[in-house]
Amino acid sequence: MTHCLTTTTRLQRGEALHIPLDRLTTLEVDSGRVVVREPLHWLGETMLSRGVTLTHGEFHRLERGGWVELEACGGGAVIRSHRPAPAAFAVWLALRRRVMAYAARLSRVASPLKP
Repeated sequence: MTHCLTTTTRLQRGEALHIPLDRLTTLEVDSGRVVVREPLHWLGETMLSRGVTLTHGEFHRLERGGWVELEACGGGAVIRSHRPAPAAFAVWLALRRRVMAYAARLSRVASPLKP
């Protein structure tokens, strides 16, 4: 089972936001139109930046992590970013499940039996 961390960002008309995002983060446009500019990278001696325009209901997965620019075009926009959860998060969830199961077992053993 894969876990992800979701963050919702609201942008006003013409507003641009620079945020750090991890590699393989998926961006989903909930409303409005957004220009996504991925982090700069070098190809030989040339610096490149990939930009893509997304509208309501479209998705985009980042190939590289780093500082990403999100810019609302036209009216305001709502963007959801779905980041893969760190491996430690899955370990923490498994540990939490075990502790909760153990606590439930203890409470059953500690409770007096009804005649």
